[in-house]
Amino acid sequence: MGEIMASTGELESTATDLARECLYRFLATAVSDPYLDQWRLVRDSASQRLFSDAAALVRTESASNPASLGFGELGSEHMDADAIINELQSPMGELCAQHDRVFGLVQPRECPPYETEYHPNSEAFFRAQQLADIAGFYRAFGIQPGSSPPERPDHLSLELEFMSFLLLKKRTIHESGKPQSDKREKIAICESAQRAFFTDHLAWWVPAFARGLRRKAGDGLYAALGRFLGALMPAERARWDIPAPRLPLQPHVIERPEEQESCVGCN
Repeated sequence: MGEIMASTGELESTATDLARECLYRFLATAVSDPYLDQWRLVRDSASQRLFSDAAALVRTESASNPASLGFGELGSEHMDADAIINELQSPMGELCAQHDRVFGLVQPRECPPYETEYHPNSEAFFRAQQLADIAGFYRAFGIQPGSSPPERPDHLSLELEFMSFLLLKKRTIHESGKPQSDKREKIAICESAQRAFFTDHLAWWVPAFARGLRRKAGDGLYAALGRFLGALMPAERARWDIPAPRLPLQPHVIERPEEQESCVGCN
């Protein structure tokens, strides 16, 4: 009986991790630039169905173990994949226009999608250290962000994609034919990296970003994404027993010359 219960618990954990992997990957694409080819993922009907099913599983789990909410966070009922999917049915030109309205050609002061903009310390050397720490996580797992187009390592899309990658790596190890003892050690490394990266580079600032995104967007796709992210953060915090963010964060945007460059037009 004990072995059966352990096996059931392991299967449930594996299913939840697969759902989380799907959520992080889908959201990573959704908050990226819609002018990029990779955005086809969120417009694909099969990907949307997986996203909806994954959200339902994680939402149910979160509702059964709700976390106390911090600044900018929302309850699990706001983890609404269907609201995002419905918005994604809009014509591509309209979605691009929404993106331009929210993010524009220069970083929006209400909701910049870059982690280091939320640090109260705006000193250049400090921010460089934070960027180096994020890049160090990527390098430790053999990841090098693409250079076409170039993107800072602290962009939310890259940080969400890295969480998805860590879950994928854990799943790959679990499904491999290696000895169980070897698997346990490698899985523990992936889980430790997940917790550390989520704590240091997502949990503390994404709720503030999500709140700013909801306010700036008002409605449409990006408001729906803001609600979903605001609900996902406490669900993930509860998993790792991470304290809620209590203090309001105000982004301190430092405009850079490259931010004045134009985007590629949307066909």
